[in-house]
Amino acid sequence: MYFVEWLMRRTLTASKKDITGFEGDMKQFEKTTEKYGKQYRGMQERQVSDAPSDARSIYKMNDTYMDVRTFFDEWRGGGLLGLSPLLLGLFFFPYFLLGLSSIFWTGVMPNTGRSAETIDYLATVGTWGLWLIMVAAFAYLFWIFRMECLVQRHIVVRFNRKTRKIYINRPSFAGGNKVYDWDDVIASVDPDDQVVTKKRKREILMLFFFKQRTGAQYHDVVFLGAPLRSDHELYALWEYIRRYMEEGPDSIPKPNCIPRFPWPWRSLLAPWSFLENKWAAAPWSPRMIALVLIASPVMLLHAVAHWCSLLLCWPVYWPRQLRRESTASEPV
Repeated sequence: MYFVEWLMRRTLTASKKDITGFEGDMKQFEKTTEKYGKQYRGMQERQVSDAPSDARSIYKMNDTYMDVRTFFDEWRGGGLLGLSPLLLGLFFFPYFLLGLSSIFWTGVMPNTGRSAETIDYLATVGTWGLWLIMVAAFAYLFWIFRMECLVQRHIVVRFNRKTRKIYINRPSFAGGNKVYDWDDVIASVDPDDQVVTKKRKREILMLFFFKQRTGAQYHDVVFLGAPLRSDHELYALWEYIRRYMEEGPDSIPKPNCIPRFPWPWRSLLAPWSFLENKWAAAPWSPRMIALVLIASPVMLLHAVAHWCSLLLCWPVYWPRQLRRESTASEPV
């Protein structure tokens, strides 16, 4: 789940040694950030949509702060699914090996009762060696496992309209906890171009924090919202956040908040999100029905892995100082 955030962090914090061969691209990127940093200054006051929408992306909202989900929550379970044969081997091999290893002190095969031969001893040692290789492989691949298991369940972006700051709660390897001024954020919308359509396509609302504006050592980016279904919905979500921060919760519709608890039915929606737009373009057509039927076993497998991934994570925890500041009802 956190692979994209991890990759972005590695890219944005790369040293000159790490980007050898891409110096020209990085210089062009820096010029672009300076351009956008100047061009979109003050975009927080500019309306970009007449129909603000929560876009199925709000965890909680009150008069002080609003918690928003990030984009890649559905992109989890794949790592756990890919490592499942290795995990099953790690946990179940020892039960088999402990019984088999009795031949070293009894000299008898545990299942058949016959006397153990040289080949039996070699097979037992080889099986233990295979298990140790699996342990080493898991230790080597543990960083992939940590992308979606044994880590906090979600990334949460908190917008506090009283302190006028944005608080990002995420694992350290995915960028860590950050606090930025609301006036420094640049969203992936163009205030000068409000011609947006409802054509079905996957969109991501990205919030950029360029170091020229934040004073930080590195640039930062966060991918916001549920899988958005059009650029119209993208602009509507940004407008929802913008109005909340600038005008307050009374200026926007009440959100239909999404639960943070890992309900199984929500994991079923995760694989469906990848087919949702195609289905909307041709609902109940023979072609789409056939596609859903063919993909349904894979979708169910993804849903189970997605849910297991959530169960192997812990709820989002805000460090005490960050929790106090991010929920403050007056400037800190």
